[in-house]
Amino acid sequence: MIIETTELAPHQKAAIEELLGRPLLEKDAISLRALPAEKSAEQKAAAENLCKFLAARERPRPGVSDEELEAAILEALRSERPHYTPMP
Repeated sequence: MIIETTELAPHQKAAIEELLGRPLLEKDAISLRALPAEKSAEQKAAAENLCKFLAARERPRPGVSDEELEAAILEALRSERPHYTPMP
């Protein structure tokens, strides 16, 4: 759920500002998502594999350029989050 700052009631805005530790700007949008308390075994395994991959990323990858690796990571991100835009 994404909420624009202008849609918040004053008490909601105050509560969010308290959590963030800063004032909300007019152009800010708030993203709210409830997550399950515990991760599934599949999620834990995926997180562990990602951590291992990222830790080993500096090792040579025969036949795979940095650009190809970045493109593969971006493709994976966009498959899960179609509107993902990388930060410059």
